[in-house]
Amino acid sequence: MELFEFILLMLAAVSLSNLVNRFIPSVSVPIIQIALGMLITLLPLHYELKLNPELFLLLFIAPLLFNDGRHADKEALWKLKKPILLLALGLVFVTVAVMGYFLNWLLPVIPLAAAFALAAALAPTDAVAVGALEQKVKIPHQTMQILEGESLINDASGLVSFQFAVAAMVTGVFSFKTASISFIAISLGGVVLGLLLTLVKYGVVKWLRKLGMENVTLHMLIEILTPFLIFMAAEELGVNGILAVVAAGIAHSFGYKKMNPELAKLSVVSKSTWSVIIFVLNGLVFLLLGTQLPDIIQTIWSNPDIGNFKVIMYTLLLTLAVLGLRLIWAMLMDNPEGAKPREPWRLRLKNALILSLSGVRGTITLASTLSLPFFLNDGTAFPARDLIIFLAAGVILWTLLASNYLLPLLLGKETQTEQEEDEIQAKIEILRNVVTGLNELTTDQNRLATAHIINMYTSRIRTLRKDEKKDKTQRSLGLSVMKWERENTLLALEKKEVNPYTAYNYLKRINQLLFMRTRDVRYKKEVFPIKQWVEMFGMLNPVRLSIRERRAELTRLKIQNMAYVIEQLKGLLSEGESDIEAISSLILQYESILLRMTRNESDTYSRREFDLSMQDLGRVGIQLERDNIQSMFETGRISRQGMKEMKRDILFMEHDLREEAMA
Repeated sequence: MELFEFILLMLAAVSLSNLVNRFIPSVSVPIIQIALGMLITLLPLHYELKLNPELFLLLFIAPLLFNDGRHADKEALWKLKKPILLLALGLVFVTVAVMGYFLNWLLPVIPLAAAFALAAALAPTDAVAVGALEQKVKIPHQTMQILEGESLINDASGLVSFQFAVAAMVTGVFSFKTASISFIAISLGGVVLGLLLTLVKYGVVKWLRKLGMENVTLHMLIEILTPFLIFMAAEELGVNGILAVVAAGIAHSFGYKKMNPELAKLSVVSKSTWSVIIFVLNGLVFLLLGTQLPDIIQTIWSNPDIGNFKVIMYTLLLTLAVLGLRLIWAMLMDNPEGAKPREPWRLRLKNALILSLSGVRGTITLASTLSLPFFLNDGTAFPARDLIIFLAAGVILWTLLASNYLLPLLLGKETQTEQEEDEIQAKIEILRNVVTGLNELTTDQNRLATAHIINMYTSRIRTLRKDEKKDKTQRSLGLSVMKWERENTLLALEKKEVNPYTAYNYLKRINQLLFMRTRDVRYKKEVFPIKQWVEMFGMLNPVRLSIRERRAELTRLKIQNMAYVIEQLKGLLSEGESDIEAISSLILQYESILLRMTRNESDTYSRREFDLSMQDLGRVGIQLERDNIQSMFETGRISRQGMKEMKRDILFMEHDLREEAMA
């Protein structure tokens, strides 16, 4: 029970970290997750987590690398193969060699083999952590492609080097010649095994399909189990499980190319399922580090051999050494970003700095160090294990901070380029054109369904704008609507068009909302002028309304108020108010509610007809959107990538429509 509660708490913390990041965008999500993990240790829990290193490697690294392989941009990998291989292989091995000796010299308490293990753990970069920075700074597209390709390959090369170093430390035996031959053998063996097992998996899937077993849930379960089974099989056969799952992931990405409705449906489910899995695993790694840090820090702090200030400075020195080595390597590379050879050295230095600072350490570094064994073969404790994890965590934090606060200085603080802003405007124009097209198809029969569909599109327009001034305008508009309802209710009461008891209850609710929004005590203290209070009590005695009559009276008052609000909103439109979408959206909302309330029971417009109208109009809206996207792409208003993203969203919406139609 304690383990289950701990897992639920960790999953809740993963969600909370993204909520906190929404309010503190200047702090990276991994840093927030580490802090939350440390806070979890302060809670009065009865469960003490003890990590199994082998299980940790299987549970986290296998699915993460498999997913990276599935989403690898194969065209970009081939196009940028030279800088990617130079960084992913050349720099990794140089980092392991240079940093290994540097660590052993800096901290003699860490044996040479263990120093090589830490250097190998620090070698891989984390493109996921860098990807989060794109919300704050715009990293050049080609640099991101290099980083993504590099992280895919250097995860494997770094982890293989890490495993060799750990094996040397655990067994006490190491031969460079033997290690080199073994490295090539188990690496090739891992790749071959990953491809072979992928073929076997496809054979099993094909056999199941021949039996008529097209159940998406079954095939999705097989897909989820694939990286774990391949990793376990590779480790059992003595080849590299890391390269096996990477090769399997890349091979797996060719699986959805056929035009098949079952495969298309599985592709949609697969993307959604894996996005959740990877989101959770990435978050859990940093949370687990946070839960381990308090004990590690206490152990390091209580160690008399290393001062507290010194150990923090060691993490900073290691970070500078890792990033400095990366900077030198990027400068020595021939055109790291495909630049022309004769470009000024300042531009090349800037590109190299961007590439260096973008090399954030993250998930793989953590997973590697946390997977260090607790004991050697002779039964003694693994030397300086806590110190190694502490140093790795420090380098991760420093690189995250450097990318957060130094990259914006190189790339500028604006989150969007002019081209991106133009593309967003083009997307807004596309959605507005869809709204215009749907308005032209409005009839008395489908007015309610049209209002619902149009409101969805106007909501998407507001999401794209992300304008704080517009948000204030919308809040002000909501306040005006409540005041108009209050104004019309008082007017109806003065004209004796509504029962005072009904008006009192209605105004009481509006005044409460107005007081909460404005903190104006006038709305809290009184509802009617004194003469109307006297009049109300005088009328309540002779008039005793039944429950049905009160409901009918309240409905009539609501209808009057809605009609009045719609009239006022249309007046704002005629005056040329700037926030057309917000006003139009409110008008549509009130008109649709008004239409439902005023529709007679004798009307034949059933719920089934409403659903059918929604589906028909949804399909029309999707087709209008698709046509406008194509038109905008052909005229150069949106990029190919923007077109792909919008068409992908359309496919998801079409899938939902088909599911609703079949229900």
